[in-house]
Amino acid sequence: MTSPAEVLARADAALAAGDLSAANRLLQPIRAADGTPARLREIGRRLGLDRPAAGPDPAYHLIRAWGAGFWGDMMHVALQLALAESLGRTPIVYWGRESRYRRPGTANAWELYFEPVSAASLDDALKHGLTYFPPKWTGINLRAPRLNKDSGEWSRTSGLYHLNRPENVTVADFYTEPDDIFPWSERWAGADPEAVAAEIYRTRFRLKPYLKMMLDRLELELLDSRPALGIHYRAPAFVKMLEARDKDTVDVAAYVAAIDRYVDANLDAGLYLMTDYAPAEAAFAERYGSRLKRRPVTRLADAGQQSLEYLTELDGRTLAVEVILDVYLAARCDAFLGDGASGVSIAVGRLKDWGPGEITLFRAPGAWPAGFVRQHADPSPWWNPPS
Repeated sequence: MTSPAEVLARADAALAAGDLSAANRLLQPIRAADGTPARLREIGRRLGLDRPAAGPDPAYHLIRAWGAGFWGDMMHVALQLALAESLGRTPIVYWGRESRYRRPGTANAWELYFEPVSAASLDDALKHGLTYFPPKWTGINLRAPRLNKDSGEWSRTSGLYHLNRPENVTVADFYTEPDDIFPWSERWAGADPEAVAAEIYRTRFRLKPYLKMMLDRLELELLDSRPALGIHYRAPAFVKMLEARDKDTVDVAAYVAAIDRYVDANLDAGLYLMTDYAPAEAAFAERYGSRLKRRPVTRLADAGQQSLEYLTELDGRTLAVEVILDVYLAARCDAFLGDGASGVSIAVGRLKDWGPGEITLFRAPGAWPAGFVRQHADPSPWWNPPS
């Protein structure tokens, strides 16, 4: 257990290095510790929050793809939508050539799957005379696939730095933790970040009509036995283990024990499985037979493989549609069993207002309050379509 004194020392080192985001994320969980309020005031002073800037007109918040797994990118979008509302800016989601989930010739991959989040578009953010933050962006390079995203000047920029900016367009191309947004926001101060994220998932993520039609058909086909238990088993790949708080994995046996309890209490229950791991699918199918329903999606053959989003021979749009349908189908189940370290399972939990005891998640998510996150290295320079 890290002591408050050790956390304060790390925060001081971050402040000395000019990393206000790292310092803030370290300090927020120990707000009551001696010396924390003064350090937080120093962060606010450096952000200019004691000298409010006049709001620009127009004011946009451009949300680009982060470059993670599909539902990791969706988590990024949700928190940036919360930030845009806090800033009083019109949000624009633009998944351009940096997105894993586009095909050649697609200008904005977001709109392959979801409706726009506002009436504004990238063209509005490119109008002559507008100003941009971070300053690495201009009206000339705003469509570029990436620019100092993981290293270099203004790389890994937290939403914290978007507070109190006078520029017309703020641009988000990297993940921001709730601790960097909510405590500093008049709109969200004191709010539960998880409740806010869930509300955004349910109200702001509006599927395209063709996906809604596919979901309705699949629900009739695959969730015909009620009650239905949705199950998400995540491949035990090394990179996925690192995303868990305790750097662990969950084996099939733990899932089987929980599923058996549900089936014993609901003799006619149906089971809907989503997994990116072929050996787990085989194990569950052998045990539960025809009771188990699943879709023929892309899966890893063994745990030694890279995660699906890293395999360049796989089509990004296919992967996106597969995981969208799986998640929304699971959210239509009566109960859910999943992995709290996975953005996929987290999405299922957020898309529905589950009742007591209806959702069980193994493992805790990564420890973002400890100030160790925002280190995702985007490999997308070698996976993008060329146009």
